[in-house]
Amino acid sequence: MKLQIELTKFYTEKDESRFFMARREISALKSIQGVGRSLIIDLDLRGLSRDSLFELIGILTRYQINLKPLGILVERSKFAWLKDKTWYWYAGMFGKQ
Repeated sequence: MKLQIELTKFYTEKDESRFFMARREISALKSIQGVGRSLIIDLDLRGLSRDSLFELIGILTRYQINLKPLGILVERSKFAWLKDKTWYWYAGMFGKQ
């Protein structure tokens, strides 16, 4: 599954490097391609575990990157737990409901 995510500003080159190094630790990320100020993220949904999704959400949150594109994952029963309003990402991913 490919998702387009808008990037925010990195403060230094090393800050940007740390972001990309952290994402390499998530094996379900098949590829990331930069397009302007966006990233096209190709996720292997079969290999995307709960823990690796937690890591991805954590990285995106740390860098203040919009989580809304990840909201589409709830259409798959495997990721229905994302819609639990008690999680810290709920408002950022789905808006306040």
